[in-house]
Amino acid sequence: MVKWDELKEGEIGPKMEYGPLMRSEFIVYANAGGDTNPIHTDEFAGIRAGNKGVIAHGLYSHAFLGKMLVDWIGAENVRSYGGRMVGMARPGDFLLLSGKIIKKYEQDGEKLVDLEIKSVTKTYYVRGMGKADPSISDEDLIKKLENAEYEVEVEFTPATGKWEYEFKIKNIDGVEINIKRTVLDEPVVRDWFRPGKDKLTAEIISRKKDSFRFGIVRLRDSIVGTATVAIPE
Repeated sequence: MVKWDELKEGEIGPKMEYGPLMRSEFIVYANAGGDTNPIHTDEFAGIRAGNKGVIAHGLYSHAFLGKMLVDWIGAENVRSYGGRMVGMARPGDFLLLSGKIIKKYEQDGEKLVDLEIKSVTKTYYVRGMGKADPSISDEDLIKKLENAEYEVEVEFTPATGKWEYEFKIKNIDGVEINIKRTVLDEPVVRDWFRPGKDKLTAEIISRKKDSFRFGIVRLRDSIVGTATVAIPE
């Protein structure tokens, strides 16, 4: 239960994570919501539109911010909610949703909280496994992963369906990456990265002794907005 006295301005109130987004969800939403624009369900339509594939419906992404608020405080206590799209969400993305407490106040007999709400898309570019000396801190390991060089060579012959694939990671001293357990995700193939606008970072998904799982991810704002909720007695 949310308690008024425990809420502090400047801190995060509600938060939620959802994903990965699936293409099948976009099809279901298109049929249920009536937005049948093919850029959300047809890969070639998305490519022709310059989106390099399908993208999520804006209102579908918005709905998760609404769910976050309802799960946190109850639908009957949401007084207002709105936002604007600032970035696309795609298949495979995770939605990181949060509400920052901006103001606490009382009005017309209610205890109200103004929130700055946000949906951030987390997009995986590389996911893999490796080994590193336990003496290397997580912070240093992340820096090594971010500064490494990821090189891929692909040869494909459509007539035979034969393809050859070679993946290398260079300049990562003190760390051994298991190439057979490391994959390039769809954003690499689709070239979803925007030079000068996007930034990739590394994350340690899990770590035990000398083994670890990692990801190379992009975090990008998708929706920013505001909400006002009432805190029940």
